[in-house]
Amino acid sequence: MKITNIKTFIVPAHVSDSDWAFGKAFVLVKVETDKSLFGWGEAYVPNDCEHAIAALIQSLARYLEGSDPLKISEFRHNALHSFANLQTGLHFSCAVAGIETALWDLSGKVHDQPVYKLLGGACRTTVPTYANCHSNKRLPFEEFIGYAKRQHEAGFTSVKVYPFLNGTSVAEGLQNLTWLRESLDPECAILVDAWRTLNYESAQPALDNLEVLGIRWLEDPVPTEDLESLARLTKATSIDIVTGEILSDDTAFSALLKHRAANILNPDITCVGLSAFTSIAASAQAASCKVAVHNFNSMGPALAAGLHAGAAIENLAGVEYFPRFKAATDAFCQLHWQQAEEGSFALTEAPGLGISVDESALTDFDYRPATMRPWPG
Repeated sequence: MKITNIKTFIVPAHVSDSDWAFGKAFVLVKVETDKSLFGWGEAYVPNDCEHAIAALIQSLARYLEGSDPLKISEFRHNALHSFANLQTGLHFSCAVAGIETALWDLSGKVHDQPVYKLLGGACRTTVPTYANCHSNKRLPFEEFIGYAKRQHEAGFTSVKVYPFLNGTSVAEGLQNLTWLRESLDPECAILVDAWRTLNYESAQPALDNLEVLGIRWLEDPVPTEDLESLARLTKATSIDIVTGEILSDDTAFSALLKHRAANILNPDITCVGLSAFTSIAASAQAASCKVAVHNFNSMGPALAAGLHAGAAIENLAGVEYFPRFKAATDAFCQLHWQQAEEGSFALTEAPGLGISVDESALTDFDYRPATMRPWPG
């Protein structure tokens, strides 16, 4: 079996626009073979870079056409050494991850096995997820409380919020968190993402208040490159410090582990890819560190890849789920994973990623550039 073609498809941002939030573009990858088998993947899209990522994928395609699709490690090696000449970066990593995910999907179909079995087998029968409750529209905080409550009612037992954005002071953010805690069912955990808006001096008192509120997760309190502050905060609190979503190579994650700068690493599944993700998870486990799946992507190929990774690693902290992307994803993709109790997903036995993609729907989308907007992931 040989690879005959690699296609890219852009789902424009307006497809996932809603009253709740502005949309985000998705880039999907299809790898085709001479045996009529194919695999689907997804690449992370930083900001409005969907055309750049798609172009990189097409440039990488020549390293795959005519090759054996089951040799995933060989593709990664060739991409790193022959294509990139070891000059890697975020966009390169996203493109490689998109292709690699499609290769894993294809490999699972060839072996008639779900991908998590190819990754070494499942460590659990259900994969826990948490609901991301962010909006990139300026809304009063009571709207976020209502949205979080609806996610809990939909079955999620953990919700993630962003209380310190848009110039909100630490004091006001903590006041809003207190309001949210009092409004939510006590059984619903609150995860806090500071999106790198704090520094060590402001993060320390914030952590003290989060402990009082019973909040156990603080994501990206300071810039990820500030290893010293992250390490000091991690050592000084019992709350889990979470970081890593903007990183794209093993060296950066190794630095976090070496400095003990986090309790939980959260690589994005469509930025690092399944192979690197499981490798990062193994290194983290050796350092008594957990791993969460960051997933600011579609709730189709990307979510499926995250669920497989989450099933296969021992030290999982959770998989990120974006309720606001579900309706748009349903327009082109069906996920063959059954949502179980407490916001988790029961393991699928479907081969590959466990998804069906409607290619005709992807080709029907009319492309309109999104208005440039910063977004915290």
